[in-house]
Amino acid sequence: MPVPAWLKLCRPTIEPVIFLYAYGLFMHMPVIQQYVYKRVSVAKNFPYSSSTKERCQNQTLNTTLKELEKEVQALSSYIHLGVVMFASIPSIFTALFIGAWTDTVGRRPALALPAIGSTLEALVVILTMYFEWPIYVLFVGSAISGMCGFFTTMVLAVMSYIADTTDESDRSFRLAIMELLVFIGGMISQLTSGLWIEKFGFVAPYWFIFGCLLASVFYVIFFVPESRPSTSKDGMIRRLFRLTSVKRVWYVYKFPRNGTRRNLIIFTLSTGVVVLTILGISGVTVLFLLHSPLCFSAEKVGYFSAFRYLINGIGAVLGIKLLGKCFSEINIARIGIISLASGLLVFGFSRKESLVFLSPIAGIFSGAVSPIFRGMMSRSVGENEQGALFSATASLETLCNFIGAFIFNSMYPASLKHDFPGFVFFLGALLLIIPLLFTCCLKNPASFLSKRDLIKSSEQDDMENSLISGARSISSESEGSPQPSPTVGRGYEAVA
Repeated sequence: MPVPAWLKLCRPTIEPVIFLYAYGLFMHMPVIQQYVYKRVSVAKNFPYSSSTKERCQNQTLNTTLKELEKEVQALSSYIHLGVVMFASIPSIFTALFIGAWTDTVGRRPALALPAIGSTLEALVVILTMYFEWPIYVLFVGSAISGMCGFFTTMVLAVMSYIADTTDESDRSFRLAIMELLVFIGGMISQLTSGLWIEKFGFVAPYWFIFGCLLASVFYVIFFVPESRPSTSKDGMIRRLFRLTSVKRVWYVYKFPRNGTRRNLIIFTLSTGVVVLTILGISGVTVLFLLHSPLCFSAEKVGYFSAFRYLINGIGAVLGIKLLGKCFSEINIARIGIISLASGLLVFGFSRKESLVFLSPIAGIFSGAVSPIFRGMMSRSVGENEQGALFSATASLETLCNFIGAFIFNSMYPASLKHDFPGFVFFLGALLLIIPLLFTCCLKNPASFLSKRDLIKSSEQDDMENSLISGARSISSESEGSPQPSPTVGRGYEAVA
C-alpha cells in the first residue's frame, strides 16, 4: 500500500537535530566568551559592563585603563584558545574512528554522542557559574565534549545522513538547507543571548542552552529514523575502536577513482582553509567588538551575530539556487570565497557601527562555499564511503579550527600592542587566496558534476552531434548532385 504524500511530510527528519544543536552551540560561543571576559575583568579590577560604554569613555582619558584593557583582552583570548583546544583535539581522534564506524552500524549513534557530550559540558559551565569555580574548570567541560565528538562528529553524522537520504543531484542544495538551519539557529540564539545577559546575567541563557542540547539528545533517541541500518554482526562498541575504521578513512583518499582523487584532495584542503579562516577568527570577533572604539554591549553583539548568521544563511541558499542558473557550482564557490574575503576586509576596517553591520552584506555568498565543496566531495565517493569521507573532512575542519584559533588568538594580543586590532581579519582575507588558487588546479571538471548537470551536458552533446550529422548528410548530398539547390546550400551554411 503506497504511503500518502502528506504522511511522508510528517515523518521525523534530521533538521530539528541540526537546529537545536546549532542553537545551543552558537548561543554558547558568545555567552562563554563574554563570561570569560567578565571574570578576567573582575580579576584584573578592570571596569566591566554588559550594557554601557563607561569603560570606553574612561579610557579616552585614562592611559592606565587602556593598558589594562589590552591585558584583559589578551588573557581572555588565551583562555578562549584553551577552551577550543580541549574540545577540538580529542574530537579529531574520536571522529576518525566514528566516521567509518557509522557506515556499518548506522548514523544515529554518531548523532546522539556529540549532543550528549555538549549537554554535559553545559552542565559543567552552569556549575562553574553558580559556584564561581576557577575559570579553568571550563576546560574540563570542553574536554568532555571533545571526547564525545563535539561539533566534528555532529557535522560528519549529519552530512552522512543527508548523503544517505538524498539524490546526488540535489545534495549541494540540501547541504545548503542544512547550512541555512545552522545559521537560523545561530541568528535566533544571538538575538536572545545579548538580552538575557543584560537582564538576567549569564546563568539564565546557559540553562536554555542546556535545554536545547538535551532536547536534541531526546529527539535523536526517540524520533530520528536510521538512514543506514547496521550491517555488522559484531557488537557496536567492539567495532568502534578498530584500526580498520581509520584505514577506511585513509583508503578514501588512496583509491585512484579514475582520476578524481586529485579533485577530492583539493576540495578537502580548500574546505579546511575556509574553515580555518571562518571558525578560527570567530574567537577574536567578540573581543574586537568589545574593544574601543566600538565598545559593543552584550545586546549589540547579539544583534550583529544574528544579522550575520541570517545574511550568510540566506546567501548560502540563494547563492546556489540563483547563481546556479548562470554559473557552475565551482564558480559559485569562487564567488563565495571572494565574498568572504570582502566581508573580512570591511570588518577589519570597521571603526563605526555602520561598517560592522555592512561586513556581512559584503560576505553574503560566503555561506555557499562549504555546502558546494561538501556536495562535490560526496559525489566523488561511493555510498558506502560517505561516513569515512566526512570523518576525514570533519576531522580536518576541526584541526583547522584549532590551528586558526591558535593563529588568530595568538596574533590578536600582538596586534593590540601596535593599536591595529583589525590585522587578524586582513590576514584571514589573505589566506583565502589559497583555496581560490586550489580551485584553478582541478582535473577533469566533468568528473564532479552532478547527475543533473551531466544530463544537461549529455543533451547538449547529443544536439551538437545531431547537427553535425545533419550537416554531413547535407554536404554529401550536395557533393553528389550536379546542381545543388540554393536552399540546401544556405541551410548547410547556417548549420556550419
